[in-house]
Amino acid sequence: MEAQATVASRKGKEFLLSECYVSVQGESSLVGLPTIFVRLYTCNLRCRWCDSMHAVEGGDFTRMGVDATVKKILRLAGDLQSDARGIRNLCWTGGEPLLQGESIARAIERLPETFVHSIETDGEIDLSTFDALVPDERASGRVRYVMDVKCPGSGMVANKAYANLERLREHDEVKFVLLDRADYEFARSVLSKVDTRARTVLFSPATPAHKVSHGLDPGQLASWILDERLPVRLQLQLHKLIWPGRERGI
Repeated sequence: MEAQATVASRKGKEFLLSECYVSVQGESSLVGLPTIFVRLYTCNLRCRWCDSMHAVEGGDFTRMGVDATVKKILRLAGDLQSDARGIRNLCWTGGEPLLQGESIARAIERLPETFVHSIETDGEIDLSTFDALVPDERASGRVRYVMDVKCPGSGMVANKAYANLERLREHDEVKFVLLDRADYEFARSVLSKVDTRARTVLFSPATPAHKVSHGLDPGQLASWILDERLPVRLQLQLHKLIWPGRERGI
């Protein structure tokens, strides 16, 4: 793919930036917190229910150097001089952000240490490569993964996710997007077979998007979780409840 080839040739120098904005975090254990989102363009997967295809295909991105991106993030963060002001939660998303991992690592080096970085990854990029770029930040929890494990309903196959689950740490999170009962059974099986230190496991019902015309009823998913007493967190996408019908800037 042309975009991925461009990323490979410009490692650590610039971003293929889809959008950069401030919103309310709609997912993960940080749900509800004001957050700066850096959505990077291009992806290694093509999930059937993807709700951000504008960051996957179509060529709608801006080339932006690492330093320029850092300046943009700091402008969006606002006043960082006071503990009572400013936004310090930063979410790297996509697409697949770790395809531009070298540039992310350089940006993290240039940003204040008060920032907490969440990296939303699809689970099919070897996490050890990025871990080696930011070892101190990973150890301290300033850089945390929210990692998907792709269920059958996504149309993708989880391969590297199993090894990546074993690399996760206590401050990381695991997410399963579930389209139906078969996906639920798959997720439950993965959790029973693979050890992970991640303390937060998210079960998120798929919503209609891209090639999926129907989603999983949240009430049905809640019933399955409660009936089986699973120690997981039911996650609804808060931003879609606040801004229904919008695809960008949320």
